Amino acid sequence: MSGESGIVEIKVVTGKARYVDARTETLYIDGKEWMTAGPLCECPEDAILERDLLGPSDFASLLKSFLKEHRGKKVRFVYEDKAEEEEE
Repeated sequence: MSGESGIVEIKVVTGKARYVDARTETLYIDGKEWMTAGPLCECPEDAILERDLLGPSDFASLLKSFLKEHRGKKVRFVYEDKAEEEEE
């Protein structure tokens, strides 16, 4: 996390889904979880658009807030795999 140092950290953590051979991804901005994506087959009722998923309007709102809040800061992108013992 960096927040006030002038660098915003965008981190994508990739993991493995619990019951199927599929991956999950979680987006963090300066250490705060913003968005998670996983396979719908684990919970079919989540297949209803935007029930637990973020849609395009949510993403646009997140981007607008991000640009406003972090104006002028540099952005560092970090991609990492979740350790196996951390996965659900």
